[in-house]
Amino acid sequence: MRFQELAEAIQGDLQEGILYFIIYQDGRQWKYEKYDNDSDDIDEEQKKYLIIKHRVDDKAIIVNGKKHFDFYDIKYIQNQIKHLRR
Repeated sequence: MRFQELAEAIQGDLQEGILYFIIYQDGRQWKYEKYDNDSDDIDEEQKKYLIIKHRVDDKAIIVNGKKHFDFYDIKYIQNQIKHLRR
């Protein structure tokens, strides 16, 4: 998906209270996975993140909806993702 589509996709999830995402690029496509830090098996979630980071995108990030976003405006979400990936 394009970058704006990514922001629109996570905007809805953020508003619904889903807080953690792995955001990465696969080629020119932006993708995200939900990251469940409340899971009984947090090692599996961490492993998923590390696999993405080492095999797909070395700039992959885990985003916390409460910590990293003050607003859920599309442009704001895009700017925050760009800022966090530096």
